[in-house]
Amino acid sequence: MLLSLIAVVAMVMLTPATASKSKAYPRLASPGNQDRILIVAPHIDDEAISAGGYTIDAIANGAEVYVVYLTAGDCNQFSARLLHKTLEPTASNYLSVGKTRIAEAKEAMKILGVTPDHFFILGYPDRGLRTMVDNPDAVVRSRGTRAHEVPYDDALSPGSQYKIENALNDLKQVIATARPTMVIAPVPFDKHPDHAAAAEIVDLALENMQWKATRLGYLVHSRRIKSLVNSRKRELLPPNKLKAFSWATYPLSEHAQQMKNNVLMTYKSQQPYLLLLRNTFVRQNELFFVYPTAASEQQPARVTIAR
Repeated sequence: MLLSLIAVVAMVMLTPATASKSKAYPRLASPGNQDRILIVAPHIDDEAISAGGYTIDAIANGAEVYVVYLTAGDCNQFSARLLHKTLEPTASNYLSVGKTRIAEAKEAMKILGVTPDHFFILGYPDRGLRTMVDNPDAVVRSRGTRAHEVPYDDALSPGSQYKIENALNDLKQVIATARPTMVIAPVPFDKHPDHAAAAEIVDLALENMQWKATRLGYLVHSRRIKSLVNSRKRELLPPNKLKAFSWATYPLSEHAQQMKNNVLMTYKSQQPYLLLLRNTFVRQNELFFVYPTAASEQQPARVTIAR
């Protein structure tokens, strides 16, 4: 789509980083009680993987933090096989995965300190967001649950058809409630189609509402091999091919690292894959892509240079 093309063109025009360590990148200032932060997660657990430490500090500092899950992550075949001890999961098995992950999300939010009125399940099709964006007039069918509409009573709009218009309306309702000064969402160059599509959905919602907010992006899926060992003492840096993009780093205390680890470990349905994500993303810092508007036009970004 046009928005993604513009974003990619803007990225390659950004100033290259001058060194391979996180000190070469600007440091994101600690959030304060004047901040209203909305974290957009394509799947349940992406919020903790990407910004769990930042969220912990934000809430501790009095910021308002909201989380919205675009899907329930109910198309994970490995989870369906593991939870139901079958090699051929049924549609009801996948629906059960979604319900399990929603329950895990509620527990994770308790640990983070995000109150029930500050997080939202939209329940659109896992591994179907790209199809929704690319086929705006179509009603998409879930690959896992085989549903054509949101099947979860916990969702913001149960029974809503799997159409991009409905997903956008739900997200705009969340934005209107959260009134964010900062939106943290996936980057459009993430290799997972749901993540890349989520970036476009967020852009469309903000554009339709003409809502101005600092935009930070996070990268979960790249060609970088996930870590097999605990890497807490190491820095999280962008993949070599992406080092020239505009990044900001947020340092994590030992307490924030441990809390982030605890939150991730509530997502038991995702093990052992989750162990690889924990080892890769529970590190000395979290890493965010700074959108060009956040770097130049939007003062609320509060990105400061590390000394």
